[in-house]
Amino acid sequence: MTSPDQARSPLDDITVLDLTIWQNGPWATVLLSDMGADVIKIEDPVKGDPGRVTRVYLPEERPVNHYFQTMNRNKRAMTIDLKQEEGREIFYRLVEKADVVTQNFRKGVVEKLGVDYETVRKINPRIIYGSANGLGPKGPDASLGVMDILGTARSGQMWLLSHDEAGSISYRVAGGQADQTGAVVLAYGVLLAIIARERFGVGQHVQTSQLGAVVMLQALALNGFLLNGDLPKNPARETTQNVMWNIYKCGDGNWLALGCPQSDRYWHDFVRIMGIEQLENDPRFINHTARQTSSPELIRIVDEIFLEKPRDYWLKAFADVQISSAPVQDYPQLQNDPQVLANEYITKVPHPELGHITEVGVPVALSETPGYARHSAPEFGQHTEEVLLANGYDWEQIEGFRERSVI
Repeated sequence: MTSPDQARSPLDDITVLDLTIWQNGPWATVLLSDMGADVIKIEDPVKGDPGRVTRVYLPEERPVNHYFQTMNRNKRAMTIDLKQEEGREIFYRLVEKADVVTQNFRKGVVEKLGVDYETVRKINPRIIYGSANGLGPKGPDASLGVMDILGTARSGQMWLLSHDEAGSISYRVAGGQADQTGAVVLAYGVLLAIIARERFGVGQHVQTSQLGAVVMLQALALNGFLLNGDLPKNPARETTQNVMWNIYKCGDGNWLALGCPQSDRYWHDFVRIMGIEQLENDPRFINHTARQTSSPELIRIVDEIFLEKPRDYWLKAFADVQISSAPVQDYPQLQNDPQVLANEYITKVPHPELGHITEVGVPVALSETPGYARHSAPEFGQHTEEVLLANGYDWEQIEGFRERSVI
């Protein structure tokens, strides 16, 4: 098998100057780096990316800062003080050879620093400049900063996933969903711009946001409201209208999910597996419409039956008759899922101190030019001298930059 360092990948020889911090932008450039892009992470020499030092859910004794590692694998790191004229001149020299610049600062910050799109495109007209923010580049709130919980809230996703029939909302959306969805859309936009440059010879400004990305993620549910006025409902599992579109606790304490929207198609096999053949032609349950009305009663019946046997028994029984089902897995179960492992959705990444670390892999498989999780996240400023030397600076100049705190 070809190693990650030997394989061709789609974005080989594409250079990305990454000014992004926290999560929304950095995850986008991870996706690009997985596909071969040389991502140079540029940080302030004093502050750096706040993700390096965040200790939210990260006790000091943990061997890996999983936040920073997740958002910055494969990258090279250097420091430049963009507030200094010399620092900006270094950045401008890098821009001359770069393909992409990414940033996710609040509106106005890059203009103040002199690294905005209009400035950068004068240096390199073919540059692709990717901007991600919280709420979009236009509108009365375009300048507001947004963290993940706020993007999730304003986009409607928090309400969609956690409101109940009584109108109560609880915060059940964790793990950076708005940030990472926004990042996926930013990476998608950058890739489109790379294709457009190859076809038409133009660079351009790519702009997206958490708000736009998470609104897009809800297209089916939201369009149901926009087109027909239908609001999605989150009924309790005990009252959902389709007994075969629900979750159930099994005899070993594990849960499974059934996913059969066309319940009439599977009703005959379902009652046989559950041992309730006498209910197949019961007027209360005889078809999908009848079962919708009588679903609480039917769910109470099958709840008791599911508790009689372990989850693996039920999963096999349903698979044998092609009733769609799946385990409801926690993370310890997920990490050992044979499908996850076979497809390398969780993979090993080389680490300079720990040998290898285990983390989320690459979800897209390309037969001829695959992507890889190649290397662990860089140390602060690890590649500063390397990048500067490759761009024509000598050691005497580099030492001068350090003395003047430019890098």
